[in-house]
Amino acid sequence: MHRKLLAIALVLCQYYTHAQQKGSVPNNTAARVVDYEHVGSPMPLMRVVSVDSNAKVLTHKSVDNGANLLVMLFNPQCGHCEDQAELLVKNIGVFKQSKLVMMVVPEMGIYLPNFIRSFRLNEHPEVIKVGVDSGGFIKNTFLYQTLPQINIYNSDRRLIKTYSGGVSMDTLMQYIQ
Repeated sequence: MHRKLLAIALVLCQYYTHAQQKGSVPNNTAARVVDYEHVGSPMPLMRVVSVDSNAKVLTHKSVDNGANLLVMLFNPQCGHCEDQAELLVKNIGVFKQSKLVMMVVPEMGIYLPNFIRSFRLNEHPEVIKVGVDSGGFIKNTFLYQTLPQINIYNSDRRLIKTYSGGVSMDTLMQYIQ
């Protein structure tokens, strides 16, 4: 938490220093920083690049499905993440309108193809989207606790729940439409 606050403070200092040199900072103007980690917060902009041969880009607009969206932040080399992926695929039939986006940090992208193959994630493209976060979504939303982390957003893309660590399907069922 302290590390995140320090990073935000440094960015704001750089912004104000640069803006003052250009003379573009109005007096008494405070920069607005959105905390994406709290219930009710808007979903940050999403940019996830798939690792398949087409390298499709998934954005917040392409996941606009009029239903809840589950976003799983994970590490493809994590046993808990593997267990969660297996559980979600095993219960894929409960997803009628809700979608699942699974994303990793860029450094973990090289491990995604094997992870996708192992859990047959590509067999459910209408429900599951998997890729590399290239827009800072993880940086903005990760709680720095346990992986996997599942953020659940409502149809208005407001955060309604965050889970860190493995989550049972009984728990997730109340959010899956």
